[in-house]
Amino acid sequence: MPTFHQQYYDTLVYFHNSLRQQLKQCLLTLPSATQPPAVKTVCRNTLQFCDHLQRHHDVEEEVVFPSFAAVTDISHWSHSHESLHKTLGKVRKLARKGLDDEGRDFAQKQELIEELQTLSDIVLPHLSDEEYLSHPSESIKLWPTEQAMRHAFPWM
Repeated sequence: MPTFHQQYYDTLVYFHNSLRQQLKQCLLTLPSATQPPAVKTVCRNTLQFCDHLQRHHDVEEEVVFPSFAAVTDISHWSHSHESLHKTLGKVRKLARKGLDDEGRDFAQKQELIEELQTLSDIVLPHLSDEEYLSHPSESIKLWPTEQAMRHAFPWM
């Protein structure tokens, strides 16, 4: 197995695992955040997660998706990204509201939890699908040589 295929996969999984952990942390801590400082912290962490997820997916859309789209059908990724962007906007708006309210009387907390769960339902399968296609046993079918894959991902 060419080393570059494995390096690409390992890098992708590293970033995806970080996103998974951040999302999981937000979903775990938000329901039990009842005091204003805790609510503010969770809302701040949620916004930070949203920024990380947005940057990750912006890079994918600009750099990664074109490489995959040149060799296989990934149209379903675009659809999940559209849903992701819409839900991400809702999550950001609600988390900002929690910060603006100084964490007091955060009436939209349950709505934020629900939107984070919706985001999770979109993001987690999407990450897994990307990882499946990027696994060396699959990516070698798309780029049979290390040179071909390096050409597709010159930024790596």
